[in-house]
Amino acid sequence: MRDCRTATMGGHVERCPNGHVHKVHYNSCHHRCCPACNGLPSERWLAGWKARLLRTDHRHLVFTVPSELDVIWQFNRDVFAGLFFSSVHDTLLELLGDEKYLGATPGILGALHTWGQLLQIHLHVHVLVTAGGLSPKGKWKKAKKKCLLPRQVVMTMFRGKLRAKLRRAAERGELVLPDGWNLARFCSLLNKLGRVAWNVKILEPYEHGEGVATYLARYARGGPLKNQRLMALTDDKVIFRYRDNRDRDDRTGLGRLKTTEMPVDEFLTRLCQHVPPEGLRTVRAWGLYASSKRDELDTARKALGQSPVEKLDKIRWQDFLAGLGYPDQTHCPVCGAPLVLVGVFPRDRAPPAACTEDVA
Repeated sequence: MRDCRTATMGGHVERCPNGHVHKVHYNSCHHRCCPACNGLPSERWLAGWKARLLRTDHRHLVFTVPSELDVIWQFNRDVFAGLFFSSVHDTLLELLGDEKYLGATPGILGALHTWGQLLQIHLHVHVLVTAGGLSPKGKWKKAKKKCLLPRQVVMTMFRGKLRAKLRRAAERGELVLPDGWNLARFCSLLNKLGRVAWNVKILEPYEHGEGVATYLARYARGGPLKNQRLMALTDDKVIFRYRDNRDRDDRTGLGRLKTTEMPVDEFLTRLCQHVPPEGLRTVRAWGLYASSKRDELDTARKALGQSPVEKLDKIRWQDFLAGLGYPDQTHCPVCGAPLVLVGVFPRDRAPPAACTEDVA
């Protein structure tokens, strides 16, 4: 991310065939946490999910892990994320599979977020759930309760499942405990956390899932801090905007927009602790939205009067930039001729002088 779109990454040079302009393009890093590289991938991800979502009511749930477990997360991000996701998965499918609440298979989309507005650790999973599901007989069933599921029941089951999974993982030696910790201390912490309420939210219903999917798309890629929030950088501090969720605007319900400054070293430390390990999937789909359930999803779509999922054309980068109001990048702004590739340069090399000479 540090070297994104610099000569360190290499690049290529384009020139107008009539000699009006030349352009040097440095390669992108394509890291999933780079805010400069993920506008287009996020739009493609969102377009794909909008095409797959069922046209039915959805609910937005948020599962949050107590801050006392943050230190365990820091030492075990791969394992912890897997246990976190599986606990959410087991809780929702078990409860919604019960005839008391639904008795059918819903569509579920979950995304892991690890940060708060000030880049502190804040472990939570946002989940989009259909307020209904496909019955074993292939019929669509609506949720029996307006709230979908009782919050207390969801919280209690999720808390029990994650605590049990963490305890078993520790007993099998699959968790790295911090210095000075042993199994007895960790189990004591889990017992203590079993006696307090965990923060599980079931938010207001959505007539469709696109609103939550759009929200998730902003965080599925691009890292915890977008460039628009950065205000200034000095030799020793970074200044950026954040929303104070403890000071909400009565009119909008949103946290008030404020500014903070942070020493550069602390800023980089906080930023890097949210870069997921290579290979960790931070977005997962279950039930009807699982990739292995395409036939069941099409059956549910048919039951809801929708056509099967269609394969979309990939959004072109040219169209993406045009949609943001950027001028055409592929043609000369003077004569309109298509720009021609005249040189490619590898990593850690400046563009060839012959390619970057000023044109008349």
